[in-house]
Amino acid sequence: MTPDENNNAPVTAETVERPRRMRVFKGAHAAFNQEHSAVPCIVRDLSETGAKIEFNLGWIVPTHFTLFVELDAFKVECEKVWHRGDLYGVRFTGPRMPTELVRKQRVDLYDARNVAEEPEATQAPAPAFNRQPKKPVFGKFK
Repeated sequence: MTPDENNNAPVTAETVERPRRMRVFKGAHAAFNQEHSAVPCIVRDLSETGAKIEFNLGWIVPTHFTLFVELDAFKVECEKVWHRGDLYGVRFTGPRMPTELVRKQRVDLYDARNVAEEPEATQAPAPAFNRQPKKPVFGKFK
């Protein structure tokens, strides 16, 4: 039952449930020109129906392009809806299609037992703070 069938209230933006957005920070690229050209970007938030994307360096982004998200191994056709500066809002115009996984996200857990057993392997070498500054020789440091 729609909201206007229950109480004859008009359907407004407040009564329509919006898709849930997830804040993310994922590297991606926008491909266009039959996927022969690509522009790097960062996905800032993601939902089932669209995304907010950041393009650096003032790239000119076409109205329709394919968004490749390497970390999640998918691509999706997009349509530009809005933009403010380097931020662009896009709507997905097609289904998410799987692609080859370019890289895996790897998070290692800290294990205190391994640190106690192998202290040399986990500790970084101490920085050398007592080095003498290099002397310039004819405008170059030696």
